[in-house]
Amino acid sequence: MFNAMTRAEIWLQETLEKPLSIDDLAQHLGYSASQVRRQFRHYFHTTPSAYREKRRLERAAVLLAFTPRNIAQIALHCGYQNHSSFSRAFLRHFLLSPRDYRQAMGHVMHQQIPSYGYTTRIKQTPARQAVLMRLYKSPEHLQGLGDSTYHSHQLESLQARLADSTPAVSLPDLLSEKIDALSDQTAHPVRTDIGLYLETLHNMKSIPLPAPYRRINIASRHYASTCFEEFSQLSRALTSMLLELLHKQKGYYISGEAPMVLWKPDYLELRVPLNQ
Repeated sequence: MFNAMTRAEIWLQETLEKPLSIDDLAQHLGYSASQVRRQFRHYFHTTPSAYREKRRLERAAVLLAFTPRNIAQIALHCGYQNHSSFSRAFLRHFLLSPRDYRQAMGHVMHQQIPSYGYTTRIKQTPARQAVLMRLYKSPEHLQGLGDSTYHSHQLESLQARLADSTPAVSLPDLLSEKIDALSDQTAHPVRTDIGLYLETLHNMKSIPLPAPYRRINIASRHYASTCFEEFSQLSRALTSMLLELLHKQKGYYISGEAPMVLWKPDYLELRVPLNQ
């Protein structure tokens, strides 16, 4: 049942902008709505609807902090039907209006000093895929990150099909955590998706995956790229990237999608998806 509720949590995250109901989630999982409510509360200590609103507001905080989108656009992008309902929910959660929150974060980011030695470039990737498993632990608490054997745990029988791959993590909470927008981390720990980024496009639909893993289709897109040497440098690399995007790069903004870190042979690469 835990795997099913993990799928439920991922579905809620991936459909934040859509007006879907608990019945839609139950149909997606193949359970009754009452079963989903009961089991989700057991594992995540809240209802699916409350969990979704929490994640919507965290994404909204990221977009307010790092993009010039107007508040009405952010409200719609985060699944709210109108500006007023979004503003009420945001004020209730963060104790600041969206406008005041944006101004406060602007002051905070203005005081940040970028670390030297990091270069941010805007790149475009063709369509790719990843095979990932969700863990409810922050990456700092995972031993073995970057080790291909650790990243491909339970995928040994598929190694021939996944040979052209790179160890990777997707970090859905990284941007929210950067601006202290995460709440109640005891009940809802930081999430880390660990697995493999496929360097060439495979027909992954034909490959059966172990239950904890899922296929991710990554559309062709622009992203910000910063390289660094050790995972402990991730926070500094991210700060440098965000300041570069806020103050120097024109025309590209944080999309709100999860950043990824890839373990290349001689360095690590942070990729943050962008919109124009």
